[in-house]
Amino acid sequence: MSSGIYAQVPSSPIPMFTRPVEACIIPAAQYHHVNHNILWAILKVESNFKPNTVTKNENGTQDHGMGGMNTIHMASLAKHGITPSNIQDPCISTYVTAWHLSKVIAKHGNTWYGVAAYHSATPYFNNRYQVMLQNALIKAGVLTGKIKPVPPLKPGQLENSIPKAQNKMQAANAYNSSMNVLSE
Repeated sequence: MSSGIYAQVPSSPIPMFTRPVEACIIPAAQYHHVNHNILWAILKVESNFKPNTVTKNENGTQDHGMGGMNTIHMASLAKHGITPSNIQDPCISTYVTAWHLSKVIAKHGNTWYGVAAYHSATPYFNNRYQVMLQNALIKAGVLTGKIKPVPPLKPGQLENSIPKAQNKMQAANAYNSSMNVLSE
């Protein structure tokens, strides 16, 4: 099995990761030149490693597979033979997630902002996703620090609890924060 998105799939799980659905994390990360810990965190946050995940969004799109790949990307993925149904395979989903992550990092940089652009480039939602990824990595023991509260899903809820100047500062800090701690 070879494509521009995924390479050979190992037959047994990688020892570092304990679940069979985690078997392709390191090979996919290496193939697409992304950090395996970040890839793991995205899969954890998006689906908690559930391959058959399908989420319906308010805008009419759907997110498929462990990496929550949005249907807006399906035309590009179809060129590589990937469909919403086969993206539910854990390894294909992991490789597709790594492929998309590498694209957003190339566009936005190897920063927390660039990584969280996997989910959204909109500053509020990007910052929220950064918190979710960092919390997952802290819980896994990859990063040190304190678990941060995840901002509410709707930005308007935040404006009532945090002054706008602080909200803008968080977005600026998120954009400028370095990924050096997790660089390959």
